[in-house]
Order: sequence, then structure tokens, then C-alpha cells
Amino acid sequence: MSNFDVAPSSTGGIKGRLRPYVWSLRSGLRTIRFLFGRFERSCPVCGYRGRFFAYANPLALGINFDSLCPNCLSHERHRLLALCDTEQNLFTGKDILHFAPETGLTRYIEARKPRSYVTCEFGGKGADLDINIEKIDIESNRFDLIICCHILEHVNDRLAMPELYRILREGGTLVAMIPLIEGWQETFEDRSRQGTVEDRILYFNQHDHVRFFGRDFRRRLERAGFAVDEYTAVEPQVAQYGLIRGEKVFLCRKT
Repeated sequence: MSNFDVAPSSTGGIKGRLRPYVWSLRSGLRTIRFLFGRFERSCPVCGYRGRFFAYANPLALGINFDSLCPNCLSHERHRLLALCDTEQNLFTGKDILHFAPETGLTRYIEARKPRSYVTCEFGGKGADLDINIEKIDIESNRFDLIICCHILEHVNDRLAMPELYRILREGGTLVAMIPLIEGWQETFEDRSRQGTVEDRILYFNQHDHVRFFGRDFRRRLERAGFAVDEYTAVEPQVAQYGLIRGEKVFLCRKT
């Protein structure tokens, strides 16, 4: 059967066999209708108020509506982090290391007047330092705060977490965000499913992801030595700022 053959249907008849195609076409038209926003939202990163655009979701297979701020290009996770900072004053006066920095969030952090702000990227493109997070070439006890948003699902977290702990000062904080499946007790990271791009998209929802974290993400952080606290996206902030319901900022302190 080709990709365009009409599949058999338990409902019988040509009308029943065409029904899933009609439903999918309707969904596609609805998607097009709301690509450039449905509701007015506010961006705590840059102060923009208006409609957000649709953008690929953190699970890659699909899109989120009202996701992308057209002014600063913030995503849901960036806005959630800005709201967390508003409550907890994460950045002011701190020595900060930021992995894989995004322009809008970088401007937001710099405006908070940190003591120092260093960006890094594996490969060094567009950042201050070229750093392999699994083996960080920086002295111990160097930073007050490390920002590591949607990084740990790409790398060997068992190597990265102790390194992040090592370069934090006592009392310092690792800000970690990841795609998280709260309904899973254990992280899924079957190496036999990581060999090809298609497998990684199918099982981990992105071409360069190597695991899907479950609730045990907290235990992994604790094993590295961190005391873990959480900041969660809840209503009415979800609707107001275009957040993902239940998404979390993990605030991991070196004790």
C-alpha cells in the first residue's frame, strides 16, 4: 500500500474509509489558521504584548500554538525562566555561565546586571567559550549560577551533572530545564534506539536527543550532590504568558 492509498476502515464503505483523511485535513486547516497567533499574550522577557506565533514544540513532532514571541523570539521555557527570576532574583550580582545562549534571554540576563556573564557552546559558535559539558575545562568553584536549558537530553548527563556541580560555588545554583515525562517513573534511554536520525526522532522526538527523562531526573540530580527545588508553570500565568502547563524550572543548589 502506498502512502496515498485509502486504508481499510472498520466503519465500512468509502465514506468511512475517507473519514480519517477528512479529519486530518481539518486539523491541518485549523493549524494554518492559527500559525500567527490566536490569543493575546505577554512576554516577560522583552515586554511585548500581542499574538505569539506557532513554533515546533519541545517534543519536535508537532507544533505549539502561541509559542514564539515575535519580538525577542522567546519560547515557553525562556518566559518561564524569566518569571522564575522575577520571584527569586536569580541573576543580579551573580557570576553566571550560560550554555547554548539564546539572544533574547541573553539580553534579559544582561539587563539584570550580573557580576559577570559568560556564554558557552560546544563548538564555540556565537559564544564566549567552547565547552564540552561532559568534561568542562574550567576550575572548580567558579560560578554562582549555571543556566542549562534543554541541554542534558543531548549529552551523557551522568558525566555532565558532576561537572556542573564541581564548577559551582558552594550555595550556587544550576538552573536546569528539560523535556520531562512526569508519568514515567524511569528515564528512557535505550542505546539501541539512538543509532539513526529516524530512530532518535521516533523514540526521543528530536534528531539529536538521546533520552527522554522521567521523574527520576530529580534523583539523578541528587546523586550528583544537588538539593533540588522546582518552579512550575501554573495558571493564570500559563494563559497570560503562553507557557507549557506544568513545565518546570529545576533549581539545583550546591550545598
